[in-house]
Amino acid sequence: MDEKQQKRAGILIIILIGLLVVFAVFVSFFQDNWGFLTGKHVYESPSGEKFIFIENRVNNNLVLYELQLFTSKVRGVEHVYQIPLRNLPKEVTFVSFEEGIQKKVLNSRGVFITLDPKLNAQASLGAIEIAGVIGTADFGVFKIPTQGAFTEKTDVDYPVKTCEQAKDGIAVILLKLENENKVYSQGDCVVVEGDSYDNLIKSSERLIFGLFDIL
Repeated sequence: MDEKQQKRAGILIIILIGLLVVFAVFVSFFQDNWGFLTGKHVYESPSGEKFIFIENRVNNNLVLYELQLFTSKVRGVEHVYQIPLRNLPKEVTFVSFEEGIQKKVLNSRGVFITLDPKLNAQASLGAIEIAGVIGTADFGVFKIPTQGAFTEKTDVDYPVKTCEQAKDGIAVILLKLENENKVYSQGDCVVVEGDSYDNLIKSSERLIFGLFDIL
């Protein structure tokens, strides 16, 4: 190899090393922020705490994000909960969230999650997610006695609960379709509102993120 060829080979090696460094930085950045290549998403809360979401593709139309949560951050017990959600925090930031909602739920001694029985089955997805987080099942984090309900009587043997029944330490979480996307309160009742079924799920998950101080 003559001197000119050696010089070209040296330049090529330098370029390749530079490209590898750039690629490594690129992968590292997107791995933490967007889950690029790895499916791992790291979200930093306003307080600086980091939360990990693992992306799982169920099929071409459905992607779930598994929030991995150590209960030492919630209950002081060393255990990991894996909470499946349909959205990352950045996808629900447009949902307004009233300050103080977290305390209304977590300080209650019981919760009813209620909705209009005329809504379709998709509306119940948000209710199921909320119940899974706050309920007493093995996978529940906050272990608050939680029960499903409807806002009016049906053929199904379900209790009838509206915001008027939210009192004496019993909270009611009402999911409803309206014109806005927000989570707000009416006394001890927490209202989760969405202007579509998809946004009702996002509002429900905005409540969940609020309970964990993720947003």
